[in-house]
Amino acid sequence: MPQKKKRLRRIFGNINMLYLILSVIAAFALWFILSLTVFPETTVTLRDVPIDYSLTGSYADIAGLSIMTKSADTVNLNITGLRYQIGEYTQDDVHATVNLDSVRAPGQYDLRVEVTSVNGDAITVVQDVQTVKVEFDHLVYKEFSVSDGTLTADYSKVSAAEGYMIDPDEVSINPSQVVLYGPKDYIEQITSCVVEVNNSGVVNQDIRITNTSLKMYNGDSVFESEKITHDVDSFDLNLSVYITKNLKPDIRFNPYFSQFDISSLDGKYTVQPETVMVKGKDQRLLTMDSLSTVGYIDIRQVKIGALLTQSISDTAYYTNISGNNTLTVSFDLEGYTSKSVTVNNNRISVINCPDDYVVSVLTDKITNVTIIGPAESIEQIDATNIIAELDMMNYNINLGSEMYSVNVYAPDYTDCWAFGRYTVVANIEENIHDVNVVE
Repeated sequence: MPQKKKRLRRIFGNINMLYLILSVIAAFALWFILSLTVFPETTVTLRDVPIDYSLTGSYADIAGLSIMTKSADTVNLNITGLRYQIGEYTQDDVHATVNLDSVRAPGQYDLRVEVTSVNGDAITVVQDVQTVKVEFDHLVYKEFSVSDGTLTADYSKVSAAEGYMIDPDEVSINPSQVVLYGPKDYIEQITSCVVEVNNSGVVNQDIRITNTSLKMYNGDSVFESEKITHDVDSFDLNLSVYITKNLKPDIRFNPYFSQFDISSLDGKYTVQPETVMVKGKDQRLLTMDSLSTVGYIDIRQVKIGALLTQSISDTAYYTNISGNNTLTVSFDLEGYTSKSVTVNNNRISVINCPDDYVVSVLTDKITNVTIIGPAESIEQIDATNIIAELDMMNYNINLGSEMYSVNVYAPDYTDCWAFGRYTVVANIEENIHDVNVVE
């Protein structure tokens, strides 16, 4: 009997649990039915819904307008709709865009935000109509480049060490052009761009600077606008650095005859400019004091009051940057005088003639030979002190008569010389030797 009672209690207990489960299901079903019939609509809050600013197909797009600025990228929404349709809505289920009907020209507009369901459900935005401020303008491109001079470098914060220079003609910008993009009215005001070094420093060798910034200019004034972008984020400046030196010209003389005392001209001439500025990268320039490429002055060009010029030549290790291409050598021969003499044929000799040839001077005399020297020496000189030499080492041997230059000088007067050049006519023929025949 007791076991029978236990079985009845288990059966009734299971029935009670079944009634409980069925009651919950019935209550949920009743709530669901009431929600759909008595309260069919609901309100859903969606935050940070992205706003689509696409201009495709709008008048703004056709007119070539672009969005410059906008007051918001997202919008918060309270939407209503059928509970069973929007109850589980997220940001991905709605599409927020702006009404572009009023946009007809550049300017700032308050545009209404319009919201639709991605799924095609009927929804309504609960709050008042939302608007965003959007600025429109015509966007254009403009290129600035090194080649046309509209892109330049400002390296004023960098200086060369003492004895060095930064060559402005060898400053390079990489890349060598930049394209600006922005509103037409803004871009048209920009006349040039400058790549500016940001940090200061002192240099004594070639350097590549990467810490730079781009500045825009309207004439001489800096032009600033956040509405303008450029296609290059960074520029490199390459600076070429040279050693500089002021070198004294080294004037040398060609005496044309070995007896002449070059030192007799010391202090008798001046050179302008006194120094010549050069640049170079060769380290030997650091120890140089004189310009070694001026050349020689032939003393036969020197006369009282003479003013001669000498070219300044560059070398492999330095370049003249003084702006002077020539040197002027002026002679102040105070205490010097000149005399005109005649050199007779017997004072004209031939030297360095090959044994196979005979050279005969046909000129009877050389007249109006100008001898220059200190007054006390010139006073003692006469025609017997002057000789003229025809040096055949300076010529190819050609049979027959030709004109030849001769060196005229006074061998016993080492501080005097002949001014100008003089010539004679000489005849060259083969030297016929007598042959003794032995029987």
